[in-house]
Amino acid sequence: MERRLVKPLAPVVVALSVAIVVSTWQGSAAQGSAAQQPATTKAPSRPAPRTADGRPNLSGFWRGPLLRNMDKNVPGGFKAIFTPAGAAAYERNRTKTINPEGVCLFAGIPRASISGVPFQIVQSPNRIAFLYELMWTFRSIPVDGRKLPASPEPSFFGTPVGHWDKDVFVIESAGFKEEQSWLDDDAHPHSDAMTVVERWWRPDADHLAHQITVTDPKYYSRPFMFDRVFEHMPPGQELIEYACNENNRDLPRLGFGPHEPEIYDTPQPPRK
Repeated sequence: MERRLVKPLAPVVVALSVAIVVSTWQGSAAQGSAAQQPATTKAPSRPAPRTADGRPNLSGFWRGPLLRNMDKNVPGGFKAIFTPAGAAAYERNRTKTINPEGVCLFAGIPRASISGVPFQIVQSPNRIAFLYELMWTFRSIPVDGRKLPASPEPSFFGTPVGHWDKDVFVIESAGFKEEQSWLDDDAHPHSDAMTVVERWWRPDADHLAHQITVTDPKYYSRPFMFDRVFEHMPPGQELIEYACNENNRDLPRLGFGPHEPEIYDTPQPPRK
């Protein structure tokens, strides 16, 4: 089955607008001056669509590059901000825990948003849904003024509530599982004390910007954040069914800790 993953890119610094190059010049000195060369013009960016109530319409099919390791955006890496409990949890994930995605558990947040697998957003005035091709699952965020519950039931995606901050959609989530869930593909942990704030906005019709802040005082000594930009999928491309364990050739050789891409095709010894 063809996967529409995008190759990893360098970290993207998100601003409240995304610059689009509208024209480029081709040619070389041997062929004459640049002014004499024809220009290849890209279509100008289109404004983001809006809903009947005037909100930016985030609906659409979106894709972005895989971000394997979230700590590349943290000076010194997560090692610099681990608490003793966080360092112990990371070592446990790395040496004694099977990748939760490898056994078809939900990726949760923030991992689902950095997986490199496409997703769809469906927006209505009182609720916004994220439909994930990854694990063929979803989450539904109420936008009706409610507050986070005091003691939400632990889950992979947490309990979310949403609100608009002008043209930015903000999701606050709490109540996450501590075990059987990783922050990213490199086994970095999160605890049940984690809270996540996501900010989503659409700077133009073809891009969806995302900024996320993670606070987890049990495992990390300070909050950390990252930014990224998703692209709208070409017309005609949509989500495809993802049956996680169908034809899973990796299941017999899954070991503990993260799965390194460079040894993906190298048979691993069975776990004991």
